[in-house]
Amino acid sequence: MTRTTFIIFACCALIWACVSQLNHYLAPLHLSVFAGGLLVSFSALRLGFREGWWASFLIGLLIDSSAAVPFGFHALLFAAAHVGVFHLRGRFPREETSFGMVTALLVNLILFLLITLLLIHRAPTPVDLLPRLLIDLLVSEVLIIACIPWSFALQERALEICGISLRRAQRGLL
Repeated sequence: MTRTTFIIFACCALIWACVSQLNHYLAPLHLSVFAGGLLVSFSALRLGFREGWWASFLIGLLIDSSAAVPFGFHALLFAAAHVGVFHLRGRFPREETSFGMVTALLVNLILFLLITLLLIHRAPTPVDLLPRLLIDLLVSEVLIIACIPWSFALQERALEICGISLRRAQRGLL
């Protein structure tokens, strides 16, 4: 693990804290948001494999620490999402924020559906949850559309402040 990993982890922890606070305020409305795609997309698109994988894995462990799921559940899903996006990123303009938004939306959709399918058996009447889950997914996707430019800018600026240049690292320059 490198300094880059910890900087991205700190930024993702801040984003996760904001999302948790938003969920707290949305709870009386029976809404919740999930921003897993927002947390994974930057590290998968812009960082090296090892640095991004560790950042995704660590943020998954952080989310696991407060979730009622087996420990490592989100970490495994986030690491798998990172691997999938990382191996496809060479075919797309990964430095574009608009592509980052599309990636975050798709990753969030896939993670949301996987988590739902893996955990829906815990509900006494799973069919009754479908309208609420669809609304939660819609609200989550709108949140990602609104927050992705801020999220990417936060992470890029944090790396710049710490003296890490993504432009030179992506092109193999020292």
